[in-house]
Amino acid sequence: MEIEKLKKGKVAVVGDLICDKYVIGRVERISPEAPVPVVRVEKETYYLGGASNVALNLKSLGCEVHLFGVVGNDTCGKRLTNMIREKGLSTEKILTLEDRPTTLKTRVIAQSQQIVRFDREKILRIDKKHAFELVRGVKESGVNAVIVSDYGKGVVSDYLIEELKKLGVFIAVDPKIKNAYAYKGVDIITPNLKEAEEISGVEIASFKNGLELAAKKIIKKTGCKYLLITEGERGMSLFDKDGLILKQPSKARDVYDVTGAGDTVIAVLTAAISSGFDIKDAVRLSNAAAGVVVGKMGTATLTLEELEKAL
Repeated sequence: MEIEKLKKGKVAVVGDLICDKYVIGRVERISPEAPVPVVRVEKETYYLGGASNVALNLKSLGCEVHLFGVVGNDTCGKRLTNMIREKGLSTEKILTLEDRPTTLKTRVIAQSQQIVRFDREKILRIDKKHAFELVRGVKESGVNAVIVSDYGKGVVSDYLIEELKKLGVFIAVDPKIKNAYAYKGVDIITPNLKEAEEISGVEIASFKNGLELAAKKIIKKTGCKYLLITEGERGMSLFDKDGLILKQPSKARDVYDVTGAGDTVIAVLTAAISSGFDIKDAVRLSNAAAGVVVGKMGTATLTLEELEKAL
């Protein structure tokens, strides 16, 4: 495959902007105050999370990227927008709202294991005025594909999706269970196994054909054209209304951190569609990309060179 074609992609990312903080240290004893580990902090670092990590993945591939979302008028929001600019992405279409804090996820890591995570957030759906302002920006950007990065923090809604569909561009959604009703008629949804179970109501492992049954229910529920279920170490499966189209085994060698792997999958998939690949080759590319990023620490990205090597 001519993966250099990915640079031709023109993609907008709309969704929840998240700042990921990692507190990294070592555990050498248990606290005398309670049966919990004492972490001796050695390093603190920040990463782009949520929709901003999706956008960064697209930029790493050489695509034209337009990022849309909201942050709060707070220190974390300023940090996040500064980080986005430092990575070479525009913050021009990011709205600053007074009624919410910027979402901050803090993960405590010791001996390469996550011990606990703290989330600082206020889950409040943005109003139609701000949603329509985001969609207007997408229309003006001239892209031919949109990624809806839904982390359930309030940016994604049924009225946002309805307005995006009016643009006539390819729409890919990284879903959350509570907004499943909102995804009606999009081009592709990319849940992981747990999300597929929650959206479909099917306990996949309890049935011989559980994956196919769940897929059928999700497609019927949402009316999406394609459904890509990511299955971790088992790879990923692509479905349409007639059933399984493609089963792609995992390409991961060493799994170190799955954080943000879904961001990479949907970024590569949509970049491929935007730049002219068919859906099967787009899935093959995204599967190879996922195998690279799970071997990295934090919300990672990959380059075209790494993707070519993985293929």
